[in-house]
Amino acid sequence: MQKEKRKQILEALNTCLLKKPFLKTSIKDIAREVGVNHGLMHYYFKSKDDILLHYIDFTIDKYNAIYAEWFESISKTGMDEKEIIKEALDLMISKITLNTDLSRIFIEIWEIALYNKKVRERLRKMYAVWESTLDNLLTKLGKSKKISNGLSKSIVAFAEGIALFSIIFKGTDYPIESVLNNFQCYVSHILDTLD
Repeated sequence: MQKEKRKQILEALNTCLLKKPFLKTSIKDIAREVGVNHGLMHYYFKSKDDILLHYIDFTIDKYNAIYAEWFESISKTGMDEKEIIKEALDLMISKITLNTDLSRIFIEIWEIALYNKKVRERLRKMYAVWESTLDNLLTKLGKSKKISNGLSKSIVAFAEGIALFSIIFKGTDYPIESVLNNFQCYVSHILDTLD
């Protein structure tokens, strides 16, 4: 029961962050979104900052679960290496990179991380997990550790840059889709030529 309520609080924070910035979001706002008395919030989390830290972990777990489910289903299809890598990039792009709600929230979390060491450490953990997930996929597909490690770091950095661009250039004629398609071609070419 406690685990489910904590999850509801983290989802409520997500909803609140889509309405207004973290600094302007109160414990009462989050409690209202969950439908509980704000006094109960301290039973589940120490503070609003504690909720934010757990929200980052919650996000890591959520997208890792999506990836694990995808990998389980894709590994049974008999796809070749190129198709798997393309599908992995497509999944990452659709679920994370071009998820403008997620990007909006994490742009704000990046800003908080500039001045909050605990938040910065959680973000580092999040990126390490993301890189490791890609690294493990490329290694399972037979790529050398050096190539898979370097490429996973590059993919994550590129994807985060595009996530930022998708917010800044939303509604403009900036060719995000074209840039992403070109990047997938570059990744495929790199994997063909380096290993």
